Parts: sequence; structure tokens; C-alpha cells
Amino acid sequence: KRQMTHVVKDNALINASYNLELVEQRIVLQAIVKARETETGFDTKTPVFIHASEYEKQYNVTKDGAYKALKDAVLSLFERQFSYREINERGNTENVRSRWVSEVRYVDAEATVKLIFSPAVASMCSRLERHFTSYDLDQIAGLSSKYAVRLYELVIAWKSTGKTPVFKLQDFRDKIGLLDENEYSTMSNFKKFVLDLAVDQINEHTDIKLTYEQHKTGRTITGFSFKFKQKVKP
Repeated sequence: KRQMTHVVKDNALINASYNLELVEQRIVLQAIVKARETETGFDTKTPVFIHASEYEKQYNVTKDGAYKALKDAVLSLFERQFSYREINERGNTENVRSRWVSEVRYVDAEATVKLIFSPAVASMCSRLERHFTSYDLDQIAGLSSKYAVRLYELVIAWKSTGKTPVFKLQDFRDKIGLLDENEYSTMSNFKKFVLDLAVDQINEHTDIKLTYEQHKTGRTITGFSFKFKQKVKP
């Protein structure tokens, strides 16, 4: 029986605004799982190793594609940032910008990449006494849209109720990774290439059945809310 591969993230990270490509997201999630399995856990000095064969197996891709995808993605991941909010001890909101990783290495001869998480990510994946979300990495392995991975995470954070609050449209776009307001700016394109695509992939490949409702102000769609149920296991 293979071991459970749980991704665990603090909800501040689940709700952060960022745009990562699919392979970058996969690397981050796989590295979170691996760091949790090690004795050092999320320390900001010890690299997490990902070998091309592990990536190949987890995401069912070809051997040739795996290392190149890993190496390209780990290099672009080094440049990526995300933003989130935190309440400080005075009760004020701090708007934070952080990087995902503080160091990356790749070893061509070993088809391996290594990364060290930034302090913010390390603390958000290890301080789990607060509000956090956990799911099995296998659930997102079949998703090929980066928006589907993000949407799955956003809704699964509401697992206990099976429904989300209303996400205001702009906030939802930021969370799902559409940080450029010109990208899929018309609602028809947004639905076709982002939202409906993501919902269809989630319903086909994961453990939940997801539906959404659109909320309008006058005639304009200004937000979305989601409901989901666990699929019945065969």
C-alpha cells in the first residue's frame, strides 16, 4: 500500500494571490509533501530534493519531459512572488510580499532539482496549530489546468461545510492566478478558459463533485460561490 501523500498548507497560503504555471505548482506541492516526510521538516537551510523519476511517477508524464520540465520550472519558480495578508499583534493588517523559494539547485547528472523554501512558505507549511488545509497530492495529479489546481485548493479549504462564501470577482481572479486584468477579461472567455474548464477537470479527476453559483449586482456578475460533495467511493 503506498503511503499517503498529504499536502498541508496554512490557509493564509491557500488564500494568497499568485500566478504559478502548472509545473511550478506541482513542484511546490510535491516539495511540501517531501519536506513533511523528512526529519528536518521545513527548515530554511536544508534543500528538498525532487528526482525526475518521482515527478514522472506522481504526474504520469514521460521520462524525457520530466527533468526538462522540472529544471525549467525550478528556475522560473526562483523568480516568482506571492502576496498575502496577516494580522499583526496590534490587530492591524500587514500586506506581505514573499518569494516561494530562497535557493534552487539542479544536478544534470542526477536528473534532480533541489529547492529551499523561503522563510514565509516554510513557516506557513509547518505552523499547523492554526487554520490549515490538507489534501492528498494524488487528487490534483490528473489536473492539467493551473486554474483547476488553484480552484481545488480554494474550495477544499471549506471541506467541513462543503460550501464556500461568495468570492468577489476581482478577489477570485487574484486568488486563482489571473493577476493581469487583461487576461480573459470578458466573462465569456473567463468562464470558457478558466472557470468551466477548471470545474470540469475537478469533477472528472478529483474526489469531489463541484458546482458554482454566480452572484450579480444588477446585470453584472460580481462574484461566485461554490458547493461540493465528496464522491462516493466505488
